[in-house]
Amino acid sequence: MTECPIPPNGGQKTYSFLATQYGSSWYHSHYSSQYANGLIGSVLINGPSSLPYDIDLGVYPITDWYYGAADAILSRVTSVTNPITPGEPGSTPPSDNVFFNGTNINPFGPGGNYSRVTLTPGKRHRLRLINPSVDNTFTVSIVGHQMTVIENDFVPVQAFTADSLYLGIGQRYDVTIDANQKPGNYWINVTYSGTGACGASRNPHPAAILTYQGASDGLPTDQGKAPPESKCEDLTSLVPIVPRTVPSGQFTGAVNQQLAVSIDVDQAASRVFWKVNGSAMDVVWEKPTLQFVLDGNSSFPGVANVVSVPDSSQVCLQPDATILQRYREEDASLTRH
Repeated sequence: MTECPIPPNGGQKTYSFLATQYGSSWYHSHYSSQYANGLIGSVLINGPSSLPYDIDLGVYPITDWYYGAADAILSRVTSVTNPITPGEPGSTPPSDNVFFNGTNINPFGPGGNYSRVTLTPGKRHRLRLINPSVDNTFTVSIVGHQMTVIENDFVPVQAFTADSLYLGIGQRYDVTIDANQKPGNYWINVTYSGTGACGASRNPHPAAILTYQGASDGLPTDQGKAPPESKCEDLTSLVPIVPRTVPSGQFTGAVNQQLAVSIDVDQAASRVFWKVNGSAMDVVWEKPTLQFVLDGNSSFPGVANVVSVPDSSQVCLQPDATILQRYREEDASLTRH
């Protein structure tokens, strides 16, 4: 579903939605590459957790940052005659910096400040890691501390402890951190994959500071060890607290129904086309699909990539009695954890 862009110079829109899930997330502009200019924000919806903790430190976005305007960078990325890397149309630039909760030092000179996360000695803290980057994925680690994962992308999971976590773009991990080390300052490090496939940054050592309450304002002295090579791969061993399955018995569609998905690369034009049913989406801003619905017009153009699903193949996910009961079961299970 697409809709008209919010106009500049005072335009506004209020989104109202039913919070049927809880946890940590984020939002961003969907107009071209605009969100790379910083049009993003974090979302926190309170709810039970799979592990008790003392202090909620809130959301903590870690994102790539570019000093040039997003539209200017995109024009170079998509340029055949003037690409970022000579002779390689479609190549992307390394980020100029990595921001931790919106800030960092200037890696090329004076200015800026490290982000600081403060722990209370003897307490367990919840930190909600988010990667709202444009192009960079990376591994996060904390010198001298482990992270216990309790939630991933709105899904409470069986708690497990990790020395480092790889975060893909848009990914969220809620972790707990025990303040059980010697009070002081410790680096929170971001490390890129050596494969070069997950992006890169001109900041050679992206970092923030984990500090204990009452510690000095000095910089950490232990750089820590490099985490294992991520190979840009997500974890696949996560176990939800309450497993849920699609009620396939309610569908009457044929088993062999398929939706063709393909990727086409136009080398000459330096374009990648993600196609569904043989068509790549090309949104016409002045005539979005929502306008067709409001006009009662079901003759969608092919480039709108609208896929019609018959009533027999739909399952309503309104919070009816059955679904509400599932949430009660999840809440009870989380409380026990």
